[in-house]
Amino acid sequence: MRGKVQLIGAGCGRGLISVKALKALKKADVLVYDDLIDDKLLNEVREECKRIYVGKRFAKHSKTQTEINEILIDEAKKGQMVARLKGGDSFVFGRGGEEYLALEAEGIDCELIPGISSCIAVPESMGIPVTHRGTAQSFTVITGHSASDKTESYEALAKLNGTLVFLMGINSIADISENLIKNGKSPKLPAAIVCRGFSGREKRIDGCLGDIADKAHLAESPGILVVGEVVGFHMESKGKGPLDGNRIAITGTRSFTSRLAEHLEELGAFVESMVSLELEPNVSEIPGHFSEYGWIVFTSANGIDIFFEEIKARGMDIRCLGHLKFACIGIGTASKLKEHGIIADLMPEKYTAAKLGALLTEKCANEKILILRALGGSPELSETLEEKGVSFDDRKIYDTVKTGEDFDIKKFEDCHYIVFASAAGVRAFFESHKLPDAEIICIGDITARELKKRTDRTFSVAQEHSVSGIGKILCELNNK
Repeated sequence: MRGKVQLIGAGCGRGLISVKALKALKKADVLVYDDLIDDKLLNEVREECKRIYVGKRFAKHSKTQTEINEILIDEAKKGQMVARLKGGDSFVFGRGGEEYLALEAEGIDCELIPGISSCIAVPESMGIPVTHRGTAQSFTVITGHSASDKTESYEALAKLNGTLVFLMGINSIADISENLIKNGKSPKLPAAIVCRGFSGREKRIDGCLGDIADKAHLAESPGILVVGEVVGFHMESKGKGPLDGNRIAITGTRSFTSRLAEHLEELGAFVESMVSLELEPNVSEIPGHFSEYGWIVFTSANGIDIFFEEIKARGMDIRCLGHLKFACIGIGTASKLKEHGIIADLMPEKYTAAKLGALLTEKCANEKILILRALGGSPELSETLEEKGVSFDDRKIYDTVKTGEDFDIKKFEDCHYIVFASAAGVRAFFESHKLPDAEIICIGDITARELKKRTDRTFSVAQEHSVSGIGKILCELNNK
């Protein structure tokens, strides 16, 4: 049985991927990808999906185009649904055509899913529309460098009245501008370099055709040269949010960093996520029945997901929980519980293990309590219950361990803030990395205590130990 390959354009920035492309990723058996602008897209594939990286990262050699073609062909011949994910659009200087032709030669079906190209999106994100009524009725996209001996006719380009967009052309700006002027373009024609689009380090350098080459040293790759009257516009997005312009580094498990990144991006920040921890469920700790308990206590969203997934896997009727009441450590945990159709009966005003323990001793002292949480959870919860003589079982249904994933710490170097969301996350980070020169945020006191063992630097602790609490303290610090 022959499989199929989908050539998928990932878009050139976070969130710039189509609904159709996301659906394809979720169904893929194999993911073949290179350096993506949005690393979070790797979370969209199924856990059992085979991932094959073919780019160049962490001093690893990139695959040649021939090797990539062979990988796609081999995986498809195994009967797999192969998602070939490429930044931008596969056919805008993305070598998608070479991959398509290689697959076609082998008789392998190939589906094309377009992506948003940087030639449109990056200038637009920095206030430059590539066309505008009465100003530019066309735009032409040209590569700034080519793998072949073929070059565009500058004589023909200089005669065009529309916008000229040169991709990957920072190192060729002097030649490009000189040739356009030599062939008739005015040295006073507006020109701009827009670089590092959708990275949180975006930069727009304005000038004119006559002086833009002198300003090219201010640009960083990847960059785009835009030439034309539309460069005179500044149609930048307004009202981005209170954290607009901030780069924020976050660490933790995939599920937590995903939720926190989504929240901070809604506030306008650009987020770099380091998945430093992964979950190791220990479902044998979940009891076979719950008749002896009056309460179940959760201290994390992870614990809730693991619990309900195991209940489903065992084929247990959800009504076996009907007599129970539920307590959660905070609003994030309670929100996750609500996703499973249950509203928390109890939650402390301050989201700490000590406060949760105190509230349980007050409200639940006459019933046996089942605590389902992570190995290494705060001892303050169980100590408070023991001190008051409350009957409970403290079951460690999962552990958080350091991942084996590579991470380019350079992504954190120019971040304004770095967020630690657990003591385990602090330990995992410091095993391999040094703190960047950024303000430090901790989700709570236990995380802060762990951090104090490893640095003398000052840091802030979120008053509300949750995703929204981290967002609040970041907004407060940014306002200062």
